[in-house]
Amino acid sequence: MSMRNPALLLFPVLLFAGCTTVAKYEAKTAAAPAKPADYPIYIYTKEMDVPRPFEIIGTMRVGDTPFTVMGGSLEGVMKTLQQNARQKGADALQLTHVKSPSFTSANYNADANFLRFTDTWETVSLSEEELRAYFRANAQTLDPIEGIWTGTDPAQSRIGIMKNNSKRGRDFIALILNTQNPSWRSGDKKMDLARGERQGVYRGNYYFDDYQRKGVAFTLRGSPAVEFVIQMSDDSFPIIFSRE
Repeated sequence: MSMRNPALLLFPVLLFAGCTTVAKYEAKTAAAPAKPADYPIYIYTKEMDVPRPFEIIGTMRVGDTPFTVMGGSLEGVMKTLQQNARQKGADALQLTHVKSPSFTSANYNADANFLRFTDTWETVSLSEEELRAYFRANAQTLDPIEGIWTGTDPAQSRIGIMKNNSKRGRDFIALILNTQNPSWRSGDKKMDLARGERQGVYRGNYYFDDYQRKGVAFTLRGSPAVEFVIQMSDDSFPIIFSRE
């Protein structure tokens, strides 16, 4: 029996190995407990302001090896970063460098900071039943915006809006009642609102899933008020809230 060329046997192994990326992590602080597998790790580019105070718990570089002969996808690199961030107990990623495939590098390369938020997101500790009891007890003095609303956003579809002026310039707070997002909880703030220039008009801030803030202005529709619409970006559908 003749011996096969060892180089020919080695080539498929190198080819297969070359399709993968290499991730190198450098810790800055002690890792926190790992996040659940479905926990969303938000990604902020270097051009974006991270919307919450944070600390950098570590950094990671994802790149290729000298044997990489096939380019991977940017989505795959981001997935690798997010999976590692969950394992380290991070809340988000801050991309500091992204390099596209080139003649000298067959794969995407990326550097990222692993972030841990250092603040506590504003929460009002009221159950839905306690919120409904507040609405019943104050029925004669409620503002038209106060109540429970169901929206078309599937992540945070139900909110309760009540008077709250504990922050300067705010008259009302919108609280999440139901959420499918593991990084948010019932009672978390979803909007800060203030009365506008005329009856039925409100202005304030809406907070996206990744905590980025969007200034909003809207008018209640109907008498009594049954609906309001929050416009998103030009290429996104608006979110319509209807009173329960």
